Amino acid sequence: SDHASLSDHGAMSDHGTMGDRASVPTAGLCLNCWSLQELVSRDAGNYLILVEKILGKTKEVQDRCDYDLVTPLALLFYSAVLYAPHLPPGSELLLKAASVYHGFLTWPVPYCDTSRELL
Repeated sequence: SDHASLSDHGAMSDHGTMGDRASVPTAGLCLNCWSLQELVSRDAGNYLILVEKILGKTKEVQDRCDYDLVTPLALLFYSAVLYAPHLPPGSELLLKAASVYHGFLTWPVPYCDTSRELL
């Protein structure tokens, strides 16, 4: 199920890119992911809005070099895209996401690793 996939990805990240200190924030992030998924599940169009907002915030984080928010936003993006029922034909959302997350590949470990896994 999608919930298992998210849990598996989170567990992988705890051992790989997120580190031990992320255990408590990961629980909060899972709750946030679930809450957002519940809110946007009422209207499929809301997923696109959510993904766009996450990408906008991620770009702000990138511009400010705010390391603490890179991984949580990447996981929120990952979750939102997984739960999205569809992306409209011709949407450039994934191209925009690839461009944003490609910019993190020059950042130090673990942030570049998180982006590489996402891409």
